[in-house]
Amino acid sequence: MEKTRKITSIILWVLMALSVALFVYMIVSIDDESNPGAKAVQAITLNLNWSIVLFAIAAVVAVVFALVQMFGDKRKAIGAVVAVAIFGAVLAISYSLASPTIPNFYGVDKFVADGTLTEAISRWVGTGLYFVYILFAGAFLSIIGFGVASVFKRS
Repeated sequence: MEKTRKITSIILWVLMALSVALFVYMIVSIDDESNPGAKAVQAITLNLNWSIVLFAIAAVVAVVFALVQMFGDKRKAIGAVVAVAIFGAVLAISYSLASPTIPNFYGVDKFVADGTLTEAISRWVGTGLYFVYILFAGAFLSIIGFGVASVFKRS
């Protein structure tokens, strides 16, 4: 366990040193205001790409460790499957409620003409909105429900 901790610490320090070096390179690359040059744009793009790589690494590590923890305990695995099933059910309900009709607003013809807005995209936008509405309502109702339950537990 100590060896794993040491290797992880070394990897994190290397990633941090590389991030700091790229940040310093970006700051040094920015020219004065009269000549904003391509070197600064290249350095900023490099830093943005590096942040995407770091985010991807963090996401993969988080998912892998979550799966390891989940499969290590049967109760957690069942809870995770139930949560995924609930999210799937909410997504299915949201999709069935969403309308594929394209809304009528100023400038919609331009988006329809260039293919940016189709009936499928309109339906998925509606699905996302309904999904958020349902989850918000569920969170609100659970706050109220736990509040009421705690009042009855005290008395």
